[in-house]
Amino acid sequence: MSFEAYLGCFEDGEQSYFPTSIVDDAFAPFITRREPEFSCWVVTYDDNSSADLYLNLDPDDASRCSGFTVARPPDDPRLYKALWEILRATNSAVYCPGECPPMVGRAETIPHLNPDMVEALGSPVVVVDGDEIRTRFEQS
Repeated sequence: MSFEAYLGCFEDGEQSYFPTSIVDDAFAPFITRREPEFSCWVVTYDDNSSADLYLNLDPDDASRCSGFTVARPPDDPRLYKALWEILRATNSAVYCPGECPPMVGRAETIPHLNPDMVEALGSPVVVVDGDEIRTRFEQS
């Protein structure tokens, strides 16, 4: 796969933050390199399967982020399982270019999403596992 996926956190329609440790926990032990100057973490699943996570860190507190971009998401189920774990733990939505609607891990997140994002991308879908995220990305 050669596209980008985005994960963003919201609270009452505005950008919000969650502990960066949630990302760390979801992708461990696959984080193989951290590039602090770019707020980038490299996630490697095997020799041919890796992705870069560009975190949107809180400028006032680097222990928090508002989400991240996944550059070159690999076709590896462990990536999508990690995304689902983050969706379940935060008021975040994951989305990608194309016709894929925003995906959330729990219905309670939907009222927190930015209304402009929902209007532009469509009604959010509650996903039940990482395989569903992967399937929806492949269909867009």
